[in-house]
Amino acid sequence: MNKDFVTKNRQIEILKNTILSSGLIDEDILNEASKLYYDNPYHNFLHVLRVTSYVLLLNKNDFSPLEIRSLMIAGLFHDAGHTGTAMELDEFISLDYFRKTMDKYPDFLIDDSICRHGIIGTVFKNRAKNKNKYSKIMADLDIGDIGSGIADFIYYSSLFSLEEYVKPEYFYTEVEKGYFKYLMSIDKFVMISSEAREVLPNSLKTIREFYNIPLDKKLSMFETLKNEDITLDEFREKYFN
Repeated sequence: MNKDFVTKNRQIEILKNTILSSGLIDEDILNEASKLYYDNPYHNFLHVLRVTSYVLLLNKNDFSPLEIRSLMIAGLFHDAGHTGTAMELDEFISLDYFRKTMDKYPDFLIDDSICRHGIIGTVFKNRAKNKNKYSKIMADLDIGDIGSGIADFIYYSSLFSLEEYVKPEYFYTEVEKGYFKYLMSIDKFVMISSEAREVLPNSLKTIREFYNIPLDKKLSMFETLKNEDITLDEFREKYFN
């Protein structure tokens, strides 16, 4: 894939600091995980840091520190090795990277079952089939931007059009429409886990607001996201304040 976009290095650093400040993830493991990601427009290290950071929003009264840490590890490895093109065995590639990396850190305590279920849960095509609690949570956090709000959703999702090889006009009108319909066909509230829905409650509001933004403004946002190393806060300030 030709690199025709600017990597969001500054937002990556913000999310890394958020994750490390939790005290639950070892910096060496974070750095090891970063090496497993290509600089894709969407399925990249920024994406997995964002998913991992959403784990920290979960209600701490409902989860033990071990559960939170294990879900964070699932977040860090859930797209490991992704080339930017969906492959039939992506989840098994990610699981293999997870296992090989964590075997280097035998004293780093995790629940292996939670990690494995969490990684498998993020396989988008199997979203409707998830039964395991941790699979459902990670499936939701993987699309957490839609529940976080309209600025987050557009900031993190727009460059997916480059992986789909479609023009942004088509992406914002047809691809996203199909995406919303698919999610709501599984659950009318979009999120399938009550735990994620509690902390990322804005899915339906995001969809409504998305349709209310004129296409020319969305295209302006796309050009900014494609061409600038802009942080989420800067993007929100520029377009939503």
